[in-house]
Amino acid sequence: MQQGHSELFFTDYRDFWWNKDFLDLTAKRLQLYQYQHILDIGCGQCHWSKLLVDYLAYPAKITGLDNDPKWSKNPWDTWEYFNSKQADFDLVHGNAHALPFPDNSFDMVTCQTVLIHVKDPLKAIEEMKRVVRPGGLILCVEPNNRIQNLLQTSLTEDRSIEEIMEHVQYALICEQGKKRMGHGDNSVGDLIPGFMQQLGLVELNVSLSDKAIAMYPPYTLEEQQATMNQWKQGSTWQTQQYNDKDYFLAFGEKYLDFFYRYHEKYPHTDKQIHSAISTQHYHAAGGALMYLVSGLKPW
Repeated sequence: MQQGHSELFFTDYRDFWWNKDFLDLTAKRLQLYQYQHILDIGCGQCHWSKLLVDYLAYPAKITGLDNDPKWSKNPWDTWEYFNSKQADFDLVHGNAHALPFPDNSFDMVTCQTVLIHVKDPLKAIEEMKRVVRPGGLILCVEPNNRIQNLLQTSLTEDRSIEEIMEHVQYALICEQGKKRMGHGDNSVGDLIPGFMQQLGLVELNVSLSDKAIAMYPPYTLEEQQATMNQWKQGSTWQTQQYNDKDYFLAFGEKYLDFFYRYHEKYPHTDKQIHSAISTQHYHAAGGALMYLVSGLKPW
């Protein structure tokens, strides 16, 4: 069976994205206890709404929506999980750009790492605003991924400025090529507050996740093991349908020489990481830049 969208990233690693006390604080700040019926857009296997359900008004109702047919079929284990929380659960196939619901259908609409994959995130948020009730909450959780190329590890601390710039340039071309192809913006998190303001949402709240998965020997923590297993899945840029070269080709031949030179110069980056881990010489603080951006629909 063909893999679903982002299936490579639905591993145990995803279970370690959040610190429980941070979620507690977020729920308190946003007063999630006020909201009973929520829509989880691009839900996949509902990792995000499974975390939120305990903070919602009782009895909660979760509607999951995904554009991938594989995720929009009712999975028994997800239904069973929400049933154990005495929450109603429904799953719908649909597009974030044209949500298949009437106006004012939900108390809260949310998504996690979904807008980085859509062609028009402003339109997607506009649809969220349409289907949430007046006074309802919109919560978008989206990253800036380009910052990852400037974070140091034990393997990169001695890189020259020129080498750092080559790795950054490569990642930027991939990111911008993906955007040109209409496959989303991997760093759209920076722009979400401005989009919400443009659409007239009020009481905007912006925060950053405090989660970091530090990697250091002997790598025995569960979250470290899950992270290493995730890294074995390969590049976050590449999918079954597209790879880095496709994103370079979005610019025609402009960057192809750089693409080939880069791969000739740095052919074994992933293998170097795995080798350093195997000899217990790899370490990194493991930070990321993940925004939580929320706003209310005016009455």
